[in-house]
Amino acid sequence: MKNVFLLSAFFVALCFQSSAQFLLGPQAGLDLATVTGTSFSVSMKPGWNAGFFVSIPISKHFSLMPAALYSMRGFKYTSDSTATPTKDTTIQTTVDVNATLGYLDIPVLFTYFFQETKGFMLQAGPEISFLITDQSTISTTVKINGTATNPTNTNSVAFQKSDISLVGGIGYKFPQLLILYARVSTGFAKAQSGSYVSDANSGHNFVFEAGAALSFGGK
Repeated sequence: MKNVFLLSAFFVALCFQSSAQFLLGPQAGLDLATVTGTSFSVSMKPGWNAGFFVSIPISKHFSLMPAALYSMRGFKYTSDSTATPTKDTTIQTTVDVNATLGYLDIPVLFTYFFQETKGFMLQAGPEISFLITDQSTISTTVKINGTATNPTNTNSVAFQKSDISLVGGIGYKFPQLLILYARVSTGFAKAQSGSYVSDANSGHNFVFEAGAALSFGGK
């Protein structure tokens, strides 16, 4: 959270030192996150995000919008696997993952306004994310020939500490104050690792976000 406040203070200082065409404001929204590209059946968990954005005008219709957001999101799934190291031995492993993860997200979105710095808008750009809190619960059950035993490795799943995503979205900027938006982002890094997560099932982060922002400044 400290990093969020430091970046927010930087954006505030930047805008007060800039011309009145710059916009600054808080934004907040709801998240639905999942992991794509795995064989797991992943359930989304509702989350939220909040922070500040800056709009830097490039022309009458184009702006660059960086932001600093704290994003709390997660997902759930159960992984079952069976191994037969010998003909008389069957090992069944069940891993229940309930991920609750907090990220510092820094999107930098190129924004096109259909009207002059207002109206419908299209957004696209990169986002870098840093994992700063992890309150996940992960339980592992191992059965040998149907009898439960204590697993030797309880750290069965780890989550990627950083990620780079591509973000795209639409929105509407009212003539005064309010901006509404909906976005999706897909990550490029492996979302998970660990003793029970193969490379084929590491997956990639995918997030749907809808929210609102208040814009201050401008002409």
